Amino acid sequence: MSTSTVDAVTTTITGIRVFDGERLTEHTVVRIADGLIEAVGGPELLQPVDDHVDGHGGTLLPGFIDAHVHLLPGAGRQALTFGVTTVLDMFSKPDMLPVATAPDAADVRSSSIGATAPGGHPSMMYAPFPTVTGPRDAERFVADRLAEGARHLKVFYDDGTGGPMPVPSLDVPTVAALVEAAHGAGLVVAAHVSTARGAVDLLTTGVDVLAHVPFDALTDSQVEAIAEAGVAVITTLSVADGFPGDGGAMPLLTEPALTSRLGSTWSGVVERQGRRWLPPQLPDFTVPGDNAFRLHRAGVPLLAGTDAPNPGTVHGASLHRELKRLVGAGIAPAAALTAATARTADVFGLRDRGRIRPGLRADLVLVAGRPDEDIAGTQHVTAVWKQGVRAALDSYTGSAAEQDGLAALRAQTDKVIAAVREMLPPGDHPATRN
Repeated sequence: MSTSTVDAVTTTITGIRVFDGERLTEHTVVRIADGLIEAVGGPELLQPVDDHVDGHGGTLLPGFIDAHVHLLPGAGRQALTFGVTTVLDMFSKPDMLPVATAPDAADVRSSSIGATAPGGHPSMMYAPFPTVTGPRDAERFVADRLAEGARHLKVFYDDGTGGPMPVPSLDVPTVAALVEAAHGAGLVVAAHVSTARGAVDLLTTGVDVLAHVPFDALTDSQVEAIAEAGVAVITTLSVADGFPGDGGAMPLLTEPALTSRLGSTWSGVVERQGRRWLPPQLPDFTVPGDNAFRLHRAGVPLLAGTDAPNPGTVHGASLHRELKRLVGAGIAPAAALTAATARTADVFGLRDRGRIRPGLRADLVLVAGRPDEDIAGTQHVTAVWKQGVRAALDSYTGSAAEQDGLAALRAQTDKVIAAVREMLPPGDHPATRN
């Protein structure tokens, strides 16, 4: 038996408010057995033989799903301690998948290697890896990802206006060919775009998900086009947490309920990330928040994703910050919770989770307070179950998995810095000086 979980038993959780993934219900008790939700109802469900958990008026929710992460060793274990029971990986090399997967960790669904042009994003961090040169490569690329265990496909598209250092990109016909091949294999396709124009460029290709809210302002016609195309959008507003706030502190470190579980080592990493070189003019992060609100208002399905472990973000912890940013953008707390549970499950075909209903996986998180009214309540995690097994919430901090994850993050960071130094004349850019 793992040291970070206890044996699965029949468990009945009483005295709770139940948010089922879409709405608050009238139920006050949930019974779980054999890894599944057995029944939802009232006090009559409690049996003398059950492991009885008194919820003390807290709120039980489906385990959270982070719709956009990149794996590190131990990432799933860290995520689980914050109530994130499933993570959707949007680019990792296949040798990372067994390292990231464990019984006492969040369930990992991965794209494995994403489809990008030779030298395209994210080559700085992950090269070498297979790339795509044109439509003729699509069938083989998708088949190879399936052989690696991919559960969805990630494609990268850059319209050339999204940053100061343009990189090679797939073109629209190549993305369309990849989508056709992926759909033929039953895979959902998530497309990396960062701009409004880039998002609209890909609507004709049949992509299912845009992996970021655009960072520049969407026009009304672009919002309408995205809504009419029926695509979902992963919000990744947590990217803004990579920059110090008005008081100079990194946003994640201003949340005591999160930092208490984050631990001193990861807190130190995030604090140092706030002291890295930053450009004199930072992005206006009110723009993607406004885009998210307008897309939501237009009926576009929003999915909560963090893009962890980008600077300032941490697996699991940052999902709570993502929810807070969604609410700050004008989205109701209940709708934000749905973006992190039922909606993501629907879009990615995860029919066995994302809701509290009999017969579904007993992936659950119990929090203090009423997050459907005050989203900050999600940060006060009191218990987490993955397939009916209660997680030990202190199992990650100080573990070998934590050290392995931090070492991998350091190696990735060093690789990016070296790549930037190679691209620019010596001393030409302060970003190369850490």
